Amino acid sequence: MTRSTPTTTRQIQIGRLRIDGVSADQAYVWKSENADVDRDACYILAIPTSGCMTLTQCGETKVVRAGEYVLLGQRGSTALSAAAGLRLLMLHIPATELRGRLVSVEDHVGGRFCANERMTCLLVDLVKGIAELFADRAPPNPQALATEIVSFVALTLGAEDRGAAIDVRNTRYQLRRRIFDFIEKHLGDQNLSPRKIAESSRISMSYLYSLFNDDETTVGQFVQVKRLQRAYELLVADPKGHRTVAEVAYEVGFKNVSHFSRSFSRHFSIAPRDVRQVGADPAATPAKARKPAASRYGTTYWEADRLQETA
Repeated sequence: MTRSTPTTTRQIQIGRLRIDGVSADQAYVWKSENADVDRDACYILAIPTSGCMTLTQCGETKVVRAGEYVLLGQRGSTALSAAAGLRLLMLHIPATELRGRLVSVEDHVGGRFCANERMTCLLVDLVKGIAELFADRAPPNPQALATEIVSFVALTLGAEDRGAAIDVRNTRYQLRRRIFDFIEKHLGDQNLSPRKIAESSRISMSYLYSLFNDDETTVGQFVQVKRLQRAYELLVADPKGHRTVAEVAYEVGFKNVSHFSRSFSRHFSIAPRDVRQVGADPAATPAKARKPAASRYGTTYWEADRLQETA
């Protein structure tokens, strides 16, 4: 038997997101070992459009059928087995984008919770529709569209039914949600501090820090990423520049415009003044704009391990 790999039939860039169309004409097993998680790490939302696949990650196995989705992470080894005829869309989302929008993202990896059926239908149709509509042309405002896609992915994952998860973990989850909501409402407060956040939920500073360790970040880093994401959204939604970069910086809680510009450029690999240009004209993307991170789940990093016998 000959070894071969699944075929990436197309790649569609939507701002800072990428959608890969993958097909497997024979049955395979793909394996990925534990990856180093860095600032360019991605989560992958895998959506079969025909056929089905079996995911094994973190010791759990789940069958994902056409019309469903599963979130893939990069912690621990992962295996995907697919029957012949699988067609798959893989939405690559920068890890910081989801971590700044969803509490305990890692809990949703591997399809641990029951998906909300109606939200799933909307999400699947959205990704499929975007992949079809923009297969051969760029959207008029790709960065703004990318923001809306990530927001809807986070909304759908957040609607999953956690069921009878361990009480202690659920209690911790609910506390994290309250803290995230508090931060979201007070991003514009330039004096927002870990102490203020801890006092809002009547917990100790040390317990607050431990809650953020769950996502391998700190309180300060999380607040800054949230502020940068909010600034990004405000800038791409204002292509005509009704507000200056300085006004946006102050609105999201930065005290110093130079610090904001440096942090923004380092985080998104594009200067805040250039975001409007990218949003308004897809052909005007600056040379230093972020390139999509190399995928650890497409044909590049997935290796065909063995051909499966089919009936």
